[in-house]
Amino acid sequence: MYYIQFLLVAVLMVMCTEPRKAVYRRNSPTLRRMARNYDWEEDDHGGLRPVIRPAKVERSTKNCANDSHILNTIMQNYNRHKIPGGQVSVEVEVWVQEITTISDITSDFQLDIYIYETWHDPALDYAALAPCKYNLSLNSVLLEKLWTPNSCFINSKTADIHKSPFPNIFLMIYANGTVWTNYRLKLQGPCIMDLTKFPFDNVTCSLTFESFNYNTDEVKMDWSEKGVQKMRDKMELADYELVDINKIRKEEEYPAGYWHELTMSFEFKRRAGWYILQAYLPTYLTICISWISFALGTKAIPARTMLGVNSLLAMTFQFGNIIRNLPRVSYVKAIDVWMLSCMTFVFCSLLELAWVGYLSREEEPLTIRHPPPAQVAPTSQHVHHQTQSQTLHHRRNHHQKQPKNEEESALLSLRDNDYGYIPPGFGLHNGHGGSSGNVIKSFSSTCSCEQAANVVTMMSLDEAEQIPPSQSAYLSRKQRREMLAHKIDSVSVFMFPFLFVLFNIAYWQHYLRV
Repeated sequence: MYYIQFLLVAVLMVMCTEPRKAVYRRNSPTLRRMARNYDWEEDDHGGLRPVIRPAKVERSTKNCANDSHILNTIMQNYNRHKIPGGQVSVEVEVWVQEITTISDITSDFQLDIYIYETWHDPALDYAALAPCKYNLSLNSVLLEKLWTPNSCFINSKTADIHKSPFPNIFLMIYANGTVWTNYRLKLQGPCIMDLTKFPFDNVTCSLTFESFNYNTDEVKMDWSEKGVQKMRDKMELADYELVDINKIRKEEEYPAGYWHELTMSFEFKRRAGWYILQAYLPTYLTICISWISFALGTKAIPARTMLGVNSLLAMTFQFGNIIRNLPRVSYVKAIDVWMLSCMTFVFCSLLELAWVGYLSREEEPLTIRHPPPAQVAPTSQHVHHQTQSQTLHHRRNHHQKQPKNEEESALLSLRDNDYGYIPPGFGLHNGHGGSSGNVIKSFSSTCSCEQAANVVTMMSLDEAEQIPPSQSAYLSRKQRREMLAHKIDSVSVFMFPFLFVLFNIAYWQHYLRV
């Protein structure tokens, strides 16, 4: 301490001229008293500089009080239960060392801080004892014997003093009785989380510091000039970024009176990069994959079904993986709106596939079922009729390829009449002006009923083949259904992306708005 005073006096005296030295000494009793401990001489510029005489300095400092003497003296009649001066003003200052974690499940955060408390205790004034040091640095053992404001964080979940390798408590007592304490704490405090805009939300965490035993009539607490400070300029977590720290002082009413509460509020902004990479971008890809089925056509129903179902399962897995690390809140979050809407788009693509598959399905032709004929042993006449029927079909095909004019057709018809065959068109209008009814009557007179039925059936088939497709009055039902299915796919190719773009515009504009 004396070396500091020595340097101060030396600097001041060098800067002063001879007239200023006399004025300075006359108006500064403290410096005159300190000057007696040193010898002074003039330097080249006319100023004074000290000449250190070790023997003289030793004589002047050997009578100062050491730490042990001071502590024994001030603690002899000290009462730790008495409030110093009847009312104490405590100044609080906090230095944030590190913010370790923020939990969404338990809605809390953990941090390491240094907290300083300063108050004045007149019973600890030892300036009159001529101390060798004007501040005493002590440990936590003596702090337990002094009066303290018994302050604590009233809303913390856990609060522990670091004990590596000893309790991290610092105590300093100044000569005028000022007490300065410093604790290094690990705290776990609550956070207010509104996950409506998750993962684009902000989180506010707070810690409230107050005296647990003394109200405002006995202890007044206030923030120091610095208040709450960070020990590092930029504090970031894996998924959060510290935006601001606010200090608040207010009076809170309790049944025993009013208490001063000092609250430090930490505002965090969630970093959405992980959720964009793990949720939003994969969802975009899954939605685009589900649209590929629209381009595969109406015949690739199995492939389209596989794409739609796999897309829906992938979306469900992603959604479950995200909400697993979130609290079970009862309101709708932004990520819920996104995932459920995307799942709805995939589900609608499956409904469109079901519609197209229904329209494109193969329908079996309707047939009239007759009761099975009685099992009768084949007779020679039945075998003869079956042989005639096969010969009839063979000669019909031969007749469609061979005849070139009417005369040749008539000759062939006369030749085939022995087998019961009438050429196509012959019954409609023959060369002799007869009709199909006359032909059937004349044929049925010489042939059996079964042969007559075969002739009528082949005549109707030939008449249907002679009608060209371009002259059809309407398309078949199957063709209409296939055209409708193709049209639905064509509309879906443009409608689904268009609706998804509109949903994106509304979603991002709403949830990214400050």
